[in-house]
Amino acid sequence: MESKEPYTATTVPPGLASRLQDLMNTFWVYEILASLLSLVMLAAIFGVLHHYDSSDVDLWSHSWALSSLVGLLATISQTTLAVPLASCISQLKWTWYEESQKLTDLDKFEQSSRGPFGSVKLLFSRPFKFLGAFGAILTILTLAFHTLIQNAISTRSGMLEIDGFYGDPIYGASYPQGNNYTTMYNKYSTSETLGDQGPTLDMVADITYGMYYTMMYNDTQTQLSIANCLYGNCTWSHIQTLGVCSNCADITSKIYSDDYNGIYTLYGNTVVMDQKAGLVTSLADTFYPDSSVLPGVGPLIAHVTTMARADTSVYPTGIDCALYWCVVDASNVTMTNWDIADAVYTNWTDSSNSAHTTYGQETDIQLTPPTCYDKDAQPISDTTECTKTISSRSQIALQNFFTGDKTGFTGTVTQNLTTGGWNIGSEVMQLIYTIASGSDDLATSMGIIMNNIGLLMTSNIRQTQPQDGFSKSLGEVRIWTTLYHIRWGYMVLPTLLVVASILLLIATITKSWGHEKWKSSVLPLLFHPLADEVRPGVAPHKMSELKAVAENRKVRLHRGHLGSQFV
Repeated sequence: MESKEPYTATTVPPGLASRLQDLMNTFWVYEILASLLSLVMLAAIFGVLHHYDSSDVDLWSHSWALSSLVGLLATISQTTLAVPLASCISQLKWTWYEESQKLTDLDKFEQSSRGPFGSVKLLFSRPFKFLGAFGAILTILTLAFHTLIQNAISTRSGMLEIDGFYGDPIYGASYPQGNNYTTMYNKYSTSETLGDQGPTLDMVADITYGMYYTMMYNDTQTQLSIANCLYGNCTWSHIQTLGVCSNCADITSKIYSDDYNGIYTLYGNTVVMDQKAGLVTSLADTFYPDSSVLPGVGPLIAHVTTMARADTSVYPTGIDCALYWCVVDASNVTMTNWDIADAVYTNWTDSSNSAHTTYGQETDIQLTPPTCYDKDAQPISDTTECTKTISSRSQIALQNFFTGDKTGFTGTVTQNLTTGGWNIGSEVMQLIYTIASGSDDLATSMGIIMNNIGLLMTSNIRQTQPQDGFSKSLGEVRIWTTLYHIRWGYMVLPTLLVVASILLLIATITKSWGHEKWKSSVLPLLFHPLADEVRPGVAPHKMSELKAVAENRKVRLHRGHLGSQFV
């Protein structure tokens, strides 16, 4: 037999290119660069998707679709992801033979490095090859990589803010705010001298509307009439305005039943009802209510004390209410389809003694809120910019209206003991009696009426022109459009695949440390074949025969002085 000499390097030193290639192969440079490129492409996909998530589809103006761009990045990421997977599985086939293993495992590792079909065969082969199986699972899952990323891109209908319309007098969003109520009165007989002035007819209409329409919140027309929102979908951060607030309390416990005189009384003899015939007795005045009953009342418009019942057989209910001036701040106001769908209301007033009003006072009423917002809803330090003013004549006009026995809350309803019908002093008294007849909680129902009156009066003040100071609040315009909707759940598996492939690469580099980095090359099989004692006498040619022989051969890769061999 011919003797074999150990391999020795050629006397000609390898070129720079060969040394560089060997260095890059030994230190897994190609695989590391491919992993980094795959990771960078995945990060780019996340960046693109995040940028266009919830953006208008029509704003995409490029010649190819967003899905095409993402598809290109996904293709690059998936392709480069396959490089470290194939190299790792190929290298693991050499480390697998550190101990004696079936020779057929060599073929299974090789097929697994080529694609998902071979990976399935490796995954179900025995004994279980832990790192190799992990690589096989990742290879199989890469089939869904591109599809999942593409499926993350969807669309939905939604609202989009249009910055270009901000402050536009036609297309922009604006909401009027009232800063003064100074010239809104009818002079009547006393002219400019404080006396019998009355509110303007538009205010009378709003007060009456608030009295009789207890479902005002369901009426979108009230909100439609004052907001400028061309497309019907707008938002405002803050809308601050002069307004009218209300407060009511149940004072039934304060009613005194004077059986001797056959009457019920409230607050001494301020309000008196006949026990036999009385149904409603109400008094409106301009005196401040008891602060222990109605605390926090600001500059007073009217104080209403009422006793009412459904019929003469039941005990009456006592209600105390106050209407007063305040500053209303509506924040986070949202208009959807021309309806105010959401808002947070905060009311402020000056309830100090110095702010108390009297009937017929000559001085104007002024309210300066502690926080002042400009037309852009930004707080400003000079709160006097938001001072709200009510003139003495406008004030007395409202007081005359609310305390009048024909227009306001002063009057009675009595039972006609002869006919069984009832006698009413005014339509307002009829309103109170109707509510008393149909409500289980008269105090709450009366509170709703007063609240509605305040809301409608506030709406009227907003529309009063001219207005000093900031006459309107500017908002954002939103339109219904088609938006990109990114379903981030579909990005979980592609992300895990890229991260897992990097972990597999690190584990394979660690495991193969000190081994030759043959990876997927077939040259080692040519230079380091089976040892003579392992080879069959005559090597078969058919694939089935080769597999049968290999299945019954257990080998390990042994490195000797003549090179490595499967022994």
